[in-house]
Amino acid sequence: MSIYPYNRQFRLKIISLCLDDAWMSRTGSVIISPDYFESDDEIEIVTAILEYYKLYKQAPTDPDDITVLCNGEYGDTIYTIFEEDYDLHLAKDVAVQWAREQAAKIAILESIDDVKRGRLAQVLDRIEEAVSVGDDLAFPGIDVIDDIDIWLYQQWIGKIKTGWPHVDIHLGGGLAAGELGIILGPSNRGKSMALVNIAYGAASIGSGKNVVIFTHEMSYKVYAKRLAARMLFRFPTVGGDLTVYEADVKNVAKKLMPGKIRIIGGMRMTTNQIEVALDRMIAEGYDFQLIIDDYPDLVIPPRFRKERRFEITETYEWFRRTAEKYNVPVWGASQANRAAYRKEVVSLEDIAEDIGKVNLSDIVVALCQTRKEEEKDRCRLFLAKVRDGVKGAMFDAKYYPRQQAIITTGITKRREKEIDA
Repeated sequence: MSIYPYNRQFRLKIISLCLDDAWMSRTGSVIISPDYFESDDEIEIVTAILEYYKLYKQAPTDPDDITVLCNGEYGDTIYTIFEEDYDLHLAKDVAVQWAREQAAKIAILESIDDVKRGRLAQVLDRIEEAVSVGDDLAFPGIDVIDDIDIWLYQQWIGKIKTGWPHVDIHLGGGLAAGELGIILGPSNRGKSMALVNIAYGAASIGSGKNVVIFTHEMSYKVYAKRLAARMLFRFPTVGGDLTVYEADVKNVAKKLMPGKIRIIGGMRMTTNQIEVALDRMIAEGYDFQLIIDDYPDLVIPPRFRKERRFEITETYEWFRRTAEKYNVPVWGASQANRAAYRKEVVSLEDIAEDIGKVNLSDIVVALCQTRKEEEKDRCRLFLAKVRDGVKGAMFDAKYYPRQQAIITTGITKRREKEIDA
């Protein structure tokens, strides 16, 4: 019984498309496999065409060349394919979809034993590879000269300021649309506070952008309280008048924060749940220009891996794709290892679990603080990575946890040594 829903006439049209040199160079050489065909003659003819194309870098024009490669067999079918005046418009339109469906069906059949044995990771990998057939055809690249507007002008359009003026100047305006930025630091050193400041900086006067925050460690209510503390420079108190605090928050927001901030909480969110939430906001008319996730290491990845570090890299790959998909910057926070507690400068080598997550990041801002600096309400922001710029800059900052404020004060020299943290 055939596993293919497409009839022989359709498959012969696909083979005929393989004789089109332009189509082969753009599409066919990438998506076509002999495994996608049903009968012996189809499989052998496609194999011969692909061998010819690989050898001569062009599609065959003489049926005898294919006949030779097929050892003199299937002559009638070969000449029919070469001489028949097929209408190929539909075949061209659905060729990628057809190849993807055939690859998926093959992957499912090959996965039966893995399903029985509980090896679901292999099944998911196989299916994902199948349904991605043709994905690399979606973007043909750019011409450096003809498409100069894309790389010269458009890269500046989607930049969102961090709210740290010295950092923004160094970065040429902040993190760009489609880029992934990471706040790096040891546990309990203010990573979430840094993200609160970035959110407020993006939504306040000077930017006025709409922000969406996903929080996984702390509740959305606590996150909202931290944002309000950053706005007013104070937390609400137990014995204070909360109605006055509410009025102050609304008044400051009206005057100083033209953008909106929406917070979504979820302890064990999947990447799919985050994507659904983003799409729902768009459908509801909430036009977000910045995504913040606190923090990506806790997000359940698109697929499971045997080792946790590979899952984390998978998650960061997803966030980078998400930044590109929605054409917005994405900021997240990531843990540094224990050794970072004793270092004056936290760098990329201090990343916890897997270096792959910073390899995928465009900007990494390390939050550095000694015990003496903590006592004096000071810290430093170190640009550990700037993909499209100069890394290594260090900025002094005031550090006010009781007000949830990190305020840069200027550039400082980098000092690298171990400390008594």
